[in-house]
Amino acid sequence: MSTRTRTSAALASIAGLTVALLGAVPASAASGSAAEDLSSRMDEMGVDRTTADAVVERFEGLPSADQRSFLAAFSADPTSVAEFGSTAAPEDPVSSASPLSRGSARYTATYPVRVSVLGIDTGTFNLRYVFEATPTAVTRNLECTGWFSGTAGFWSVNETTSSYISVSTGTCKVIHRMSAVYKGSWWSANKEQAVSYRGTVLSSGYLRNI
Repeated sequence: MSTRTRTSAALASIAGLTVALLGAVPASAASGSAAEDLSSRMDEMGVDRTTADAVVERFEGLPSADQRSFLAAFSADPTSVAEFGSTAAPEDPVSSASPLSRGSARYTATYPVRVSVLGIDTGTFNLRYVFEATPTAVTRNLECTGWFSGTAGFWSVNETTSSYISVSTGTCKVIHRMSAVYKGSWWSANKEQAVSYRGTVLSSGYLRNI
């Protein structure tokens, strides 16, 4: 077992953490050597020490069979070890202080989705949607913004956004594009995050792979 001092988990990047795990520790490795290899790879790839220590500590606490399953799952699909806040929902839109004409008001809706690995928080995908609406219809889109909070590590993370209104429903959509090159291999992972409001009532909100 590693003798590094273990610290508590803190928010960091799922992107940087995923890179750290890429390449992977052989599924047949013994528990101690697997943890040491995992830790050294995270050091090499610049994952912050707090998060790396917390993940290795959680990994070391798994039964050997679960360690092998974790590493095998990661080897087949690195994104499969990430857990998303499936119960998270877009926050209720907040209106501006002053109503606008024709019974409308300006609203801001935010949608954070936290990501974890082995129960350790590693980052947050964020979306902010600003729009004008009556209680039953979105009348104007003002802002649609997305970003990933945390340290990206070796990943390059870029966002593209789009917004539109259809049948009184306003939609803000963000594409998070992540890419990395490590030891000659190219890796990419794309997420689509979106919210839709019919007036001030949420119609849908999701974060999914694309």
